[in-house]
Amino acid sequence: MFLYFLALLTFLVNKPLNTVCSHDSQSFQQVTSASSIYSLLPDIQEKYHTVGRLDKGTTGALLITTDTKLVEFGTSRNVEKVYEATCMGILSSDDVRRLRNGVDLQGGLGFSSPCPVEIIATERKTTTLHITLTQGKNRQIRRMLHSIGSGVMKLRRLSIGPLHCDDLAEGEYRGEGTDIL
Repeated sequence: MFLYFLALLTFLVNKPLNTVCSHDSQSFQQVTSASSIYSLLPDIQEKYHTVGRLDKGTTGALLITTDTKLVEFGTSRNVEKVYEATCMGILSSDDVRRLRNGVDLQGGLGFSSPCPVEIIATERKTTTLHITLTQGKNRQIRRMLHSIGSGVMKLRRLSIGPLHCDDLAEGEYRGEGTDIL
């Protein structure tokens, strides 16, 4: 009798710029010169899955796992994700209030849920914010800032729940336990 035990693997990755959360990286490389996030991880027989996604222009904390139950749990539960966004223009207190209360995301996505928004810095013609989301709608922060007449210049996910990637250089990863969220 042959027994096969599958080890569930979970990694916190500090996602670099111009990497995509797709297994089909060849088609992306031809069009955008982006590489797959999965190319950073060890080669194994099981398939990796991201717990949520980040677009190719966003850097920072990303969970990748072979545990499909963690993927379902992590994307359906209200796990806080903190982002740092540098946006165009100096935002007014009314702009911040609108972001906190929820704005129309356009494209049939409805409104964003109310969320904490804190101005971290203002320089020349930019504002840096910390935004904490429990939703995970497509390009949500980019859409939120667009709805108030601004746009994202730089976007980084700082944390997912209790997990931070401050100690990891871009492209580095570390293993995580099974009860992380």
